[in-house]
Amino acid sequence: MSSVDNRLEESISNFSSKAGVCTTRSQCDAFASKTFGGPVKPFRDPDSPLDKELLAIVKNTHPDFVASCSFHGTIGSSPALLIYSMNMLPGDNYFNISLSMLDADLERQLATVRSLARFFAQSWQNSSQLDPNTVSAIFKNCFSSFDYLSSNLPFHFQKTVTRVQEVLPTLFYGKYPLVVTPGDLSEMNILANPETGEITGIIDWAEAGIQPFGFALYALDNILGYLTLNRWVFYGSFEYLRDEFWRIFCELVGGVSKSEMELIQLARLAGLFLRYGIPDEPGRKGVVGVGGEDNSSMMVLEALIPG
Repeated sequence: MSSVDNRLEESISNFSSKAGVCTTRSQCDAFASKTFGGPVKPFRDPDSPLDKELLAIVKNTHPDFVASCSFHGTIGSSPALLIYSMNMLPGDNYFNISLSMLDADLERQLATVRSLARFFAQSWQNSSQLDPNTVSAIFKNCFSSFDYLSSNLPFHFQKTVTRVQEVLPTLFYGKYPLVVTPGDLSEMNILANPETGEITGIIDWAEAGIQPFGFALYALDNILGYLTLNRWVFYGSFEYLRDEFWRIFCELVGGVSKSEMELIQLARLAGLFLRYGIPDEPGRKGVVGVGGEDNSSMMVLEALIPG
């Protein structure tokens, strides 16, 4: 057995051990070969099932960006692994594409921001109607996260944290749209055509949740610039690209009012704080935090949120 196979076998054993399941690699391979024609691994921990109802909302909201998902039951003795399949989306992950991106690649960057605007326009136009108790639970969780931010972020962020926290009731209980929001809309989960730059798919919806529109707009910021070892750098044309994003977005949704745009920008700030100021918490839905992993998250906040 090669060293690669050894590492793969070890990874599968560790996964099965942590999940508390008895399913073997050979069982998985046999099922995958019979059902899908090859040794694919569409299996999940029994404690981490995909929310089929939420995935249906995702697919309905973003039919041309999201893969179809099917559940195929379980495999192995109890507790058994869950089996899912998804169609393969075209494109490469945007992180790899961005490594070769230069300021001169304006046409590719324009294609990316225009297709991202289309993705967010679909969200704006497909708000979710939730029962009051569910909205209240999501709101309380979000509000408590801002209590954490108030206690843990540097002082010069506190004025903005307070301003965003004060508008949260309007974002959750007013007429502002609550939308299905990916937990991790990073460049690794955005697929794009490497030749044209157009986004071809969004993957990893396992941690999606319902949040106010705009909480995932950190994805736009990540396309307008990048983080070096010691600072955030915007592309030379970032202002033009940002303006083009909003021009396309407003055109697709039929325009937004000044007050709506003000709320969108506050929701963007909320998403940035939740993304880069909150550590990862198991089970968190909507915006998965990456704060505290190293100093890079703080560098992003320093660059993207005015003190």
